[in-house]
Amino acid sequence: MQSMGVNSASKRIGRVRRARAFTLIELLVVIAIIAVLMGILMPALARVREQARQQSCGTRIRQHVLALTMYANENDTKLPIPTTTGYWLQDIARNVANFMLRTGMTKEIFYCPSNAPHQKYMDMFWLFSGGEWDGTKFTNNGYLVSGYCYLLQNSSGNRAQIRRYAKDTETKIWLKTVQEKRPAIRELVIDSIMGQPAPGEKYGRNFATITAGGIYSQTGGTVSERSSHLTGGGMPIGGNIGFLDGHTEWRKFEPDLDNGNAMPRAGDNPGFFW
Repeated sequence: MQSMGVNSASKRIGRVRRARAFTLIELLVVIAIIAVLMGILMPALARVREQARQQSCGTRIRQHVLALTMYANENDTKLPIPTTTGYWLQDIARNVANFMLRTGMTKEIFYCPSNAPHQKYMDMFWLFSGGEWDGTKFTNNGYLVSGYCYLLQNSSGNRAQIRRYAKDTETKIWLKTVQEKRPAIRELVIDSIMGQPAPGEKYGRNFATITAGGIYSQTGGTVSERSSHLTGGGMPIGGNIGFLDGHTEWRKFEPDLDNGNAMPRAGDNPGFFW
């Protein structure tokens, strides 16, 4: 009788185990459902992460505007003069960067969290062209390559006029002083959205790989510039704009087109867009 009871219990356990098991088909169905859900959720998560980076970037641009305004307040209302007369709007003098650092900014605030090369190779851009850095400030002159662009007039006042798009209600200007009329519409610091001519590409520009100014050598390869806030397909989403009055706005990438080619507001190879 005991033997029969043991056998019956074993059979019940076997039935329970078989009842709890999944068949191969059921497992494949579950995996397929998970894959579909991941395919739906991943793009949404990517958009959420990019939106968070956009907000963080806007905060950094606001800090740039505040620091430059403080600089002007200590220099007879005059904003700093760029170190070059060309159209590379990211260049900023190291002595100006030192002042900005004294206002509470850090090296990281000079670079957009959406720009992968700037994040990965930050020190390379920060120490561009022989920068000497003691951990808190630069100890030599020259300029660094920032992750943001500054709409500042040069010392000779001969920057090419900023292109006015059809939708613009006001003429765009390079800034020299904080005493400009209507500061709420005067753009001062912008996201680095740039593209070099690339026939056959959408908008006639390559925004993901900028080699116009040369490429940087690094151990194990080379690094090129690129725009911030790109889609997976390498197209700009838009960029943050910091205005002279201290507020920031997000602006979608909607340039004027000429035969399908995006027309930059300044420069050409690369061209800058905002």
